[in-house]
Amino acid sequence: PSLDPSFIRWLLGFRRACGRAAYARGVAALVDLNRRTLAGFDAWRDAGVAFEEHRSGVLILGRDEAGVHWFADLHAELAALGHDGMLERLGPAEARALEPALGDRVGAVLHATVDRHVRPESLLDGLGTALAARGVPIRYGAPATAIRRVGERWGVVAGGVEEHADAVVIAAGAAAVGLARPLGLRLPVVGGKGYSVTLVGEGVRPRVALYMSESKIGTSSYADALRIAGFFELPSSSTEPDPRRVRQLVDDAMTYLGDWRPRADEAGAVGWAGLRPASSDGLPLLGPVPGREGVYVAAGHGMLGMTLAPATGEAIAELVTTRAVPERLRPFAVGRRS
Repeated sequence: PSLDPSFIRWLLGFRRACGRAAYARGVAALVDLNRRTLAGFDAWRDAGVAFEEHRSGVLILGRDEAGVHWFADLHAELAALGHDGMLERLGPAEARALEPALGDRVGAVLHATVDRHVRPESLLDGLGTALAARGVPIRYGAPATAIRRVGERWGVVAGGVEEHADAVVIAAGAAAVGLARPLGLRLPVVGGKGYSVTLVGEGVRPRVALYMSESKIGTSSYADALRIAGFFELPSSSTEPDPRRVRQLVDDAMTYLGDWRPRADEAGAVGWAGLRPASSDGLPLLGPVPGREGVYVAAGHGMLGMTLAPATGEAIAELVTTRAVPERLRPFAVGRRS
């Protein structure tokens, strides 16, 4: 906990957003924005973007029925708002036929069938390659440090070099707060530290994405490894991984699995930590910066960055090219009360 004024403002905004009516409006807005997710990933693949994707859905695991009932309730709420994914309740034999890696302590399983998972770094590599092939210059290792008005255009200082453009999109995750502040914009975003570790392991490796309900841990099964992710340390500014947290991730995940475990040479894996950009009301900030024509924000996606990436890209492209805010983005207005 911190007495930092910006975090206290964030907590007050969080409290306001916790009312039932505000929550319902937020969920409806996210469901509407999310309608474009799968079609967006398909469009990228059809356009030649190469990335690793798996379409086996997600298994929600509980040690008993009490561990998964909340997810079934949430899914029913989403379905009432138009979410078209199916949720199947699997018996022990069905669950282990679909995922042989499950351990004996798993007593309740739900299967969210429409879900997919992608390997994020493969998607970023694929997008970078596809854009470069289209002549889009990409500068790596050049963090943006400032945005300023230069005549009728905007200047962005990145890696010690200033580039000029008619339009600028601030899409820097938790770092967007610092870039927006000199423009007079106080973004209600703080960093929520999350961890992941990617291991080859030995034994029966899961082949379906898993959500381990009681431990609040997720695993993504890739072609050659298993990624385990979780935790939400709030607020945080450090991306230095804590080895104790990484060990906790692995140990907790193994309680849901059968004989899978890290290989001997992976016992000291340090893992990775990053800052999820958490907005105070749980909704991303998407739109123009008030009073700063030509500057836009796409930040604050929390734990839905990959999920909402295609819809966000489509929306920002529409904003920049037409300068009109589509109705579906009204709930995500950058200057909204938080």
